[in-house]
Amino acid sequence: MTGNEGGGVMGSIQKPNPSVALVVDDEPGVRMCTADVLVDMGFEVVEAGSAEEALRALDGGLVPDLLITDHLMPGMSGSDLAREVRVRFPQAAVIVVSGYSNMELDPGLLLLGKPFRLKDLRDYVNSATAHPAP
Repeated sequence: MTGNEGGGVMGSIQKPNPSVALVVDDEPGVRMCTADVLVDMGFEVVEAGSAEEALRALDGGLVPDLLITDHLMPGMSGSDLAREVRVRFPQAAVIVVSGYSNMELDPGLLLLGKPFRLKDLRDYVNSATAHPAP
């Protein structure tokens, strides 16, 4: 038997690793709905109920391709979390969700206004991930 026999097809067909999305919201229902949309879009999703919990995940080795965070949460704000994620992972796409439509965000961050439709979320994710951060 040669080295290629018996290994079969499994070794030759490999799915690319899915992109990792970090979803941060202190409202479990909103977080779950957002995560469900991202899973349907092919993302591997990690959820966090606060910016501090998200930072612990990052400290533990999580490397997100996409961050979707609520802006207004107890403790650290989503905008501050977005800045920290951008410092650590400049390539990560970032969407900040807020009911305040007149917020000023750092360049390269997208603002998704609340309330939003699931189609809006998908459109923003597609836009954010199609144009990675500089």
